[in-house]
Amino acid sequence: MPVFVVGANFRSAPLELLERLAVDAERRPKALAGLLDLEHVHEAAVLSTCNRVEVYAAISRFHGAAGEVRSFLAGVGGLALDELADHLYDYYEERAVRHLFAVAAGVDSMVVGEAQILGQVREAFAAAQAERSVGPVLSALFTRAIKVGRRARSETGIGAGMASTVTVGLRVAAGQLGDLAGRRVLLVGAGGLARLAGRAVREAGAGELVVANRTPATGAALARELGGRAVPLERVAGELASADLVVAATAGTTPTVTAAAVAGAAALRAASGPGSVGPLVVLDLGVPRDVEPEVRELPGVVLADLDALRAVLETDDGPRQEVERVRSLIAQETAAFMGGQREARLAPTIRALRTRAEQVRQQELAKGSARLAGLDERQRAAVEAVTRGLVNKLLHDPMVRGKALAARPDGDLYVAALRELYALDPHPGDDDRR
Repeated sequence: MPVFVVGANFRSAPLELLERLAVDAERRPKALAGLLDLEHVHEAAVLSTCNRVEVYAAISRFHGAAGEVRSFLAGVGGLALDELADHLYDYYEERAVRHLFAVAAGVDSMVVGEAQILGQVREAFAAAQAERSVGPVLSALFTRAIKVGRRARSETGIGAGMASTVTVGLRVAAGQLGDLAGRRVLLVGAGGLARLAGRAVREAGAGELVVANRTPATGAALARELGGRAVPLERVAGELASADLVVAATAGTTPTVTAAAVAGAAALRAASGPGSVGPLVVLDLGVPRDVEPEVRELPGVVLADLDALRAVLETDDGPRQEVERVRSLIAQETAAFMGGQREARLAPTIRALRTRAEQVRQQELAKGSARLAGLDERQRAAVEAVTRGLVNKLLHDPMVRGKALAARPDGDLYVAALRELYALDPHPGDDDRR
């Protein structure tokens, strides 16, 4: 069954659109169930991160599935399909496989070689497994993609710097503040991104660190780990005025840091006297946004969201030599995976051919039953052995050659031809893209 991916990422779509398409952990089970309800989708997984939303599917018909999945994504975002169409990309079969391998390896990321994406691919696969929305096709694909991601990081220098959106964002913040050493940091959220950010600012020598989180116990646990203090999420507004850096990274669906709260904090900072404090830097790592975009217009405040980070990274191609090494690895892994898949698709045809040959053998023995009636058991066993051996000899070369041909990029054509020649399947292909 062919593999198909439809998605939007930081290259193809603005942040506003990625926000609307985002599928968080709470919404993912319903999304996967909805995908499996589509006529031409038989397996599905959803990869949704701050930089991309992608649907991976095993499908029966390309054109039918393409329209269904595109319409599904438009529905997720509450958009008309024509509003979304120009921002979507889709890849089929080998290109889809190569794309996922590139994603897992970190070379399709906004920050080349980022450390988080492999874990996010693994999480998307685990979530699909939990909902039983993946079968043999996508299970094989995601298992291989995770292997490719690990190989890329162990055999090349692509992840040597453990780069991530967090580290790039903090680099931008440090550029605004001059240095993070001794700075007071307000961390809004206590999930994976917030933890990563908290550890990074601690390593950079930040001073007081405050964690504000919706679930007090989780916030308190992270604050203890980072050597800071915890406050309820409702007290964010009161903590803003004395912060130098705010890092917002929650899993919420609406902004947690409002323009009104930041404006109030900015006014208090300004009242303390000109030049007494530097700018308030607000780093928004959320998709959907954790900070209202109007904050960007406030005096004395610098907002760095994912769109701003994208602009910073537009001229950064990452470690070019390592990227080329990873792309070479991806090409090898893609060829091996596709060869294995094509050979696996030959297996039902080989079984059908063996079954047909055995049927013919039995029919011919039945026709000659009158002439064989006088044979004793030993003689009958000899006839059985000779006819079976003859069938096996006749099938051996076509099957060996068929396996070799099936592993080629055009291997599906040979499988289809074999089915047609021996009338093994009245419907030799259910994919209408060829």
